[in-house]
Amino acid sequence: MRMILRYDTVVLAILLAATFTLTEAHIKLLRNAVVVWAPIESGAPAVMISPLQAGDDSAALYADIAKRAGLASVDKQQIDRLVEEMPEALAQLLEHGKLAAGNYRYDNLLTELAFAEKTLPAELAYLAKQKSVSFKFTDQHLTLLRHARWGGLFMNPKRPYGDMTSFELDMAEILKVPLDEKRLWKLHTETLPALQLYLQKATIAPGDYAAIEVDPSLF
Repeated sequence: MRMILRYDTVVLAILLAATFTLTEAHIKLLRNAVVVWAPIESGAPAVMISPLQAGDDSAALYADIAKRAGLASVDKQQIDRLVEEMPEALAQLLEHGKLAAGNYRYDNLLTELAFAEKTLPAELAYLAKQKSVSFKFTDQHLTLLRHARWGGLFMNPKRPYGDMTSFELDMAEILKVPLDEKRLWKLHTETLPALQLYLQKATIAPGDYAAIEVDPSLF
């Protein structure tokens, strides 16, 4: 009997270790996150959980994260743990979230960031000032977001989709489309508004999900 109990305890521990609990706080923080363009190498989207991450006022940052996550108080240990878990929370939303292809409008949080205009590629320059954005979300956008290589909350700007000599080759392979570099580059830039829309609109329920191995940081 003791051996059976020990076996059951070990199995339960393994199962718990292999799950990730997605909470309302994770989801709310993603809903209120700002998707920016990281102008490194070719450039790629990155998720800022608070615009105040660009500043140096830690007290204000903790308070802002607590507000965006819907927390009742500013508990630094709880917030630190929450922030540490955000890369996997993002991975879970990308894997299990649902958003149908179609035309949408979303709140453009990039207008909150003074530096956005200097970092956006020309194709996205309008996002620096347009507070409400109309965007046609397609299955191709979702496929790219789900196949993208993430380090922490950054899509890898050098190798966003694979290891071929150019990321357009990776995109063409993933999407099963002809290699049209101009079109594929435009589609790559559109992953920024696509991701911002997805964070705000995709549906997902809090709960336990199979753990996803993520790289906690790109740098």
